Amino acid sequence: MDHGGTGSPVVDGFSLVQGGPIYRFQVAIHMAMPDRPGVLRRALLLILAAWLPLLLLSLAQGLAFGTKVQVPFFYDYAVNIRFLVALPLLIVAEAVIDPHVSHAVKYFVRSRLVGAAEVPLFEEQLRAVARVRDAFWPTLLLIAAAILPSFWMRKLNVGHLLSSWHATGTATGSGVSLAGWWYVFVSLPIFRLLLFRWLWLIVIWAILLRRLSKLPLRCIASNPDGAGGLGFLTEVQPLFGFVAFAASAAVAGAFANAVAYGGQSVVGLKFQMITFCVLMVVILALPLLAVTPKLIRIKKKGTFDYGTLGTAYASSFQQKWIEGQPPNQELLGSSDIQSLADLRSSFGIVEEMKIVLIDKRVLVGLT
Repeated sequence: MDHGGTGSPVVDGFSLVQGGPIYRFQVAIHMAMPDRPGVLRRALLLILAAWLPLLLLSLAQGLAFGTKVQVPFFYDYAVNIRFLVALPLLIVAEAVIDPHVSHAVKYFVRSRLVGAAEVPLFEEQLRAVARVRDAFWPTLLLIAAAILPSFWMRKLNVGHLLSSWHATGTATGSGVSLAGWWYVFVSLPIFRLLLFRWLWLIVIWAILLRRLSKLPLRCIASNPDGAGGLGFLTEVQPLFGFVAFAASAAVAGAFANAVAYGGQSVVGLKFQMITFCVLMVVILALPLLAVTPKLIRIKKKGTFDYGTLGTAYASSFQQKWIEGQPPNQELLGSSDIQSLADLRSSFGIVEEMKIVLIDKRVLVGLT
């Protein structure tokens, strides 16, 4: 997605996902490339690492299909959807979201929201956010959060008192199968790491918006976009719904197992489904609140400025057309009354300016 450069290597080179220890590791082993084919290749390789061994090991122990266990590998909705749908979507999301984030960063400069004199400050903020993105300790915490839960997993059966491909034919799941071990200590940590990394990237995006909103941006309350010139951010945020879709696919697979094998019903799971959807929309919309303090200041200033201008112009209009001697020209059709109408229209735009960018379009897009 190329929308032209700004002349600043720092601005033009900013990326939300191309950085950090995890990305550098993928580059080192030739898994990551900054183009779309590289993303698709990486998605395929991770499917081969997370899903294919589960299939082969289940086949080797006779747990892939048949009646040896109540839930063979091929009939486990959760695991197949998680690694064949959700996992590659988390990778492909990079090719969908990152170009739009980069374009939004460039737009601050190209739209002159950041003036030429403020570009160095803008670059400084981008470098600061890049350092947060590239920091080692957050990545270490993400890896720990992805791996440590596996050491507390004691029960691998899919449903209550059901035997599955996770285990070697026991109803309690105490005899973990070869595929079960791979699932717990390789496949699940890979999926968790990708999901947690996206949550961290969303936090970084919020940090970036907050830092940029503190700059002396040339925002105008009467901007036709109704958001002081920052309305373009609402075009970016709904794209993070791609991450929510991946997470939703994994959760849907778990619900499918609960219905098919756990005795649950769709109606009985309604509350959990609604709660999950609302939670995901809230999490993905929250970064836009980072610019709300800026929008409040812009609207207050615009209201004051246009109020002052309106008072001065209305006073002049009153003196000329109402209190003074009737002029020789007609009021209707004069530039004075047209200017008064234009001023009222501009003041209306300021009054209606949004201070929260989470509007109906963003919520619908994420949902």
